[in-house]
Amino acid sequence: MKDISYDILDLLEQYGPDAQGIQKALEEQERPEVLYALSPIRENLLDWYDWNPEEKALQAGADYGALTGVLLRGVREVSVWDPRDEDLEVIRRRYPKAEALRYLKELPEAGDWDYILIPELRKDLMPGGGEEALALLFEKLFRLLKPGGKLIAAGFNRIGLRWFAGAEADEECVPLSWRQIEGLTEKLGAGNVKHYYPVPDHRLPTAVYSDRRLPKKGELTNLSVAYDRPGYRYFSEEAGFDELCREGLFREFADSYLVIWEKS
Repeated sequence: MKDISYDILDLLEQYGPDAQGIQKALEEQERPEVLYALSPIRENLLDWYDWNPEEKALQAGADYGALTGVLLRGVREVSVWDPRDEDLEVIRRRYPKAEALRYLKELPEAGDWDYILIPELRKDLMPGGGEEALALLFEKLFRLLKPGGKLIAAGFNRIGLRWFAGAEADEECVPLSWRQIEGLTEKLGAGNVKHYYPVPDHRLPTAVYSDRRLPKKGELTNLSVAYDRPGYRYFSEEAGFDELCREGLFREFADSYLVIWEKS
């Protein structure tokens, strides 16, 4: 998703940062980027999670504040790290009365957070790119956790079915394959790891499945709710997922991942 932080700042100025203002902005704007930045549906990704209200969280990447509200309601203190000044300013404008918010332009060398959330893995969060930069970022974030702390990351599956159906890759974010996720798990030495699968994806999730409850044939419908899909699809993703579910391969080709690593 291309950076539209200045556009979001203008919309917050025009309509206001409260729920009514954001709803008005969503009604009058047609771009999918605005929908993904402001829609309350974004919060479905983690509004079910059992946060400890006495603990604190670090959000890695501002993500226009799409999930910051979930953290503010769940824990006692939230720090947001983002190298972009304008993205941090979006958070300030969107949550002007949040006294529990802290802003970080640079990632600290030490920390003791209970939760660290990566709402979407952007390329500029891991300068240089590639497998080494990816591992370095996750290892550094993992070191900033307390023992028992959770590193939570969401993003696109590198071989999700949407890409085969003709969707265009997002130039701003880094999709991960399950091979890469398993490699990160090994490098982190996480004591516990849980895998979840937001549907249709992590940006507009209407359901979140897990290894304990995977979708069954016929359950995955209306996948066109992801509005950045191409106007012409090479095949029906609903039919494709039906076959994948029947063959036990949904996990490998799910369009998005949500992974929670626990530090020993």
